[in-house]
Amino acid sequence: MTTATIERDTTDRKIHLDIAHNVRHLAGYPTAGGHATTASDLIRSGSLHELTEAGLAAFCELGVKVVVDFRSGMEHEMYPTPDLSAQDVTIIEAPVFETDASPGALARQDRYPGHAAIYRDFLSEGGEAYRTLFETIAMASGPVLFHCAVGKDRTGVAAALLLELAGVPDEHIIADYALSTAELEPTLEERMERFEEYGISIETGRMMMAAPPRDMELTLDFIRTRWGSAAGYLGALGLAPATIEAVRSRMSS
Repeated sequence: MTTATIERDTTDRKIHLDIAHNVRHLAGYPTAGGHATTASDLIRSGSLHELTEAGLAAFCELGVKVVVDFRSGMEHEMYPTPDLSAQDVTIIEAPVFETDASPGALARQDRYPGHAAIYRDFLSEGGEAYRTLFETIAMASGPVLFHCAVGKDRTGVAAALLLELAGVPDEHIIADYALSTAELEPTLEERMERFEEYGISIETGRMMMAAPPRDMELTLDFIRTRWGSAAGYLGALGLAPATIEAVRSRMSS
């Protein structure tokens, strides 16, 4: 798949990388101004650690030169990203959390708090990671890929911030987030086995792997209640107005 193909295909945003899950771009969403997002070069994804030779070739065709990795240091050690230096790709490590605050870790506690509660913590305590992403997007001249482990939670919050900044109505932001449920379905059986090893119930495991629309609705409400908007949140992180506007322009030029 070439970059040109991605730019034309704004109804099916999926990008096939063997093997990376939940990969898609952010173009083709309507905005409140009557336009549509044009960010076919901003790509959200799950981890790249399983890329095959064919997957690496497909990745190179995307033209990505910067990868922003939201995973923790422990995740990097367990599931290292392939060496992309020969492809002149810069990998920026921007952990949303360093202690294990993942949904999986929290599910091993007495009571799983739910996605919306975790996302509030991401926004409140992991803001430096999101600041890094937006600064990177503002400065990068080519495609940027950002990811976490499965491309749903840390990455989903980042995608929601980008879409909200571009003026995409909530229903479409929520729909983009909810796509992860179907995108991750092929990995469910394997992950259920891993969850059982960790002592996580099947019911809780399935809940963790889902992307319930209500949780993103609550997350958008939290952003607006506390900061007014995605732009307000980014401003509170210390991003300059010019940086915020540069990202908005990339989202819907």
